[in-house]
Amino acid sequence: MSDVANRAAPIAVGPAVPSGSAPVAPAVSPRDSGFLPTAVTVLLATAYAVFFGWLSLERYWAYETHALDLGNMGQAAWNTIHGHPFYFTNMRLPYFGIEAWGTTTRLSFHVEALFPVISLVYLIYPHPESLLILQTLTIATGALALYLLARDVLRNAWLGVVFALAYLLFPTLEGMNLYEFHPVALATPLLLWAFLFLWRRQTVLFVIFALAAMGTKEEIGLVVALFGLFAAFFRGQRRSGLALAAVGVLWSMFAALVVEAHYRVPGTRTYLQSRYGYLLFTRAGKEEHGLRAVLDTLRHNPGAIGRILFIWPKLGYLERLLAPAGYLALLAPLALLLGAPTLVLDIFSSDFHMYSALGDNSAELVAVVMIASVFGAALVIRLLRTWVRLPWVILLVGAYVLAQALWSQRVDGFTPMGAAFARPVIGAHQHVADRFVAMIPSSAPVSTQDQLDPHLSSRHYVYLFRDIGGPAGGVPPSRYVLLDASAPTYPLPSWQLHNVAQELLHHGWGVAAAQDGLILIERGAGRAAPPAQFYSYVQAGSLHIPALLRARSGPLEVLGYSRMETDRPNHPIPNLGYTFYFRPVSHPTVNVQPVLFETMGQNLVNCSRDPLGLAWYPTSRWRPGHTYQVRMAPMETDWNDPGTAQLTMALVPESTGSSDKSDCAALWHRHGHLYDVGTLDIGY
Repeated sequence: MSDVANRAAPIAVGPAVPSGSAPVAPAVSPRDSGFLPTAVTVLLATAYAVFFGWLSLERYWAYETHALDLGNMGQAAWNTIHGHPFYFTNMRLPYFGIEAWGTTTRLSFHVEALFPVISLVYLIYPHPESLLILQTLTIATGALALYLLARDVLRNAWLGVVFALAYLLFPTLEGMNLYEFHPVALATPLLLWAFLFLWRRQTVLFVIFALAAMGTKEEIGLVVALFGLFAAFFRGQRRSGLALAAVGVLWSMFAALVVEAHYRVPGTRTYLQSRYGYLLFTRAGKEEHGLRAVLDTLRHNPGAIGRILFIWPKLGYLERLLAPAGYLALLAPLALLLGAPTLVLDIFSSDFHMYSALGDNSAELVAVVMIASVFGAALVIRLLRTWVRLPWVILLVGAYVLAQALWSQRVDGFTPMGAAFARPVIGAHQHVADRFVAMIPSSAPVSTQDQLDPHLSSRHYVYLFRDIGGPAGGVPPSRYVLLDASAPTYPLPSWQLHNVAQELLHHGWGVAAAQDGLILIERGAGRAAPPAQFYSYVQAGSLHIPALLRARSGPLEVLGYSRMETDRPNHPIPNLGYTFYFRPVSHPTVNVQPVLFETMGQNLVNCSRDPLGLAWYPTSRWRPGHTYQVRMAPMETDWNDPGTAQLTMALVPESTGSSDKSDCAALWHRHGHLYDVGTLDIGY
């Protein structure tokens, strides 16, 4: 290790520890710490990489990843190494609620300059598994960077091991790792390495890793700018630090205001509109943007900001970021400020995904919190050693950090000891899907739905159904359509995909293969209707029903339900996927469908009114004496008040017309009889 690292003093973490103060006396010099702590850290990082690499791949193989974002990430990577950088085709249509629709380039909504380098893994294995493995391995290396930083600052190798373990147990980090693939996930370890080299005054390596982190997403340049200012004013690297700060700010401004603005299709929603729309101000019928809009909102409607900022989920967001390292980061406010740009973006957003402390929106904050926690621990050691012998102080600090990390993992983590752990199910249905995917030639343009999209992304053209390509936009038409009637159909409802598929089957397309809800439709194929084995997805048979209801609604016996928590890596309040079980006692003459309601007190929180695949096999086709299952589209909870939500189900007449789909409030006001199907604890 360099002499610079051996002489390094702890950072100034506030008034109690002024800059230039003497270092904490080493319990064990890093030079004499031996091989064992480093080996243990490498072993922990390897175990993390193996476990989360396996879990990421299992989620992919179980068809639990999505068109947005693994599908378009995979296609963009494939196209990049084939000479079409950033190009993808599954967001061409104006889907409601999606930002930057109508695009064929990732540059229209994120600027990830490192993406061409990332895409090189497709030269090894040109499929999304490569991205998932790269993401996991890179994240795991952050443990080694943090170990070395903590060893340098705290002068104790075993404390370095504890902080490395706390990093690997950080639920936010694990959720990000399991949430598809995002280049910004690489910013976490890259920033840790950058700060390690900054601390050691290894300027060239610091700049290289900082620039690499900056290339993972447009706003990271602002974080890198603060790293540069820190280097300039607190580590004596004035010229390189100020230059890097200027580059970081200019890059973020150029990426957001020039590149994204250039590639975004006019008329589409921007992130400003979708996530910070409450800050816009309308004057004389004209919408204001930028700083003037914010100032006018503060002057004329400050409550709009208060209603977004002072809510329980924002407090929970801060708790989930700070608790895994025992809130030690609060003792190093100077280091914690390195994450200020991202913290402001997240905390002022009205989109709850931004402040979930899961997914990819807190990537850089994980690095900053862990860095600040190391220096917070340095302050604690400095204060406690006045009264307690240093070996005991080291033991107490290490035990405290480890206990906090384990507790956070127990409450929010994704390992088997964590509350969010779930092993994906890979069964017969997934194997049928694998077989159907393999039937489509790799060069053929194909249209498919959400969770099938990533598995068909290694080609030049893949469309998100109902898009089937064609003359508009200069892309070739699809030769194949692959759908799964039993799976979620985001962003369109299941009944709409059914209607579009039926139109195809009546106009020159036919069924090439169909089984268990999966249907492969091909131009010019002869069969006009799915065979009987296609409908097995609705037949429950003698399947065990976890929760019994035993009620009667007209000709239907309501047997019970099962419930799954879905998309946990991006939702601290889990999405709920319900399946309801019915048995006709006589032949149903009217088509009905279940609707799932979520209420708290007198308030309707949300509902799921999209039964998956029921349009393909409506209740009027059900036969008396047989047991049928109806899976609902997962229901997402976006609610600011903690408490216990009540889940109920009602049977309502099925709407078959494309324009007759009632919203949640209308269905709730005329719901009829309600069946109690459990509760959901909403806490932050």
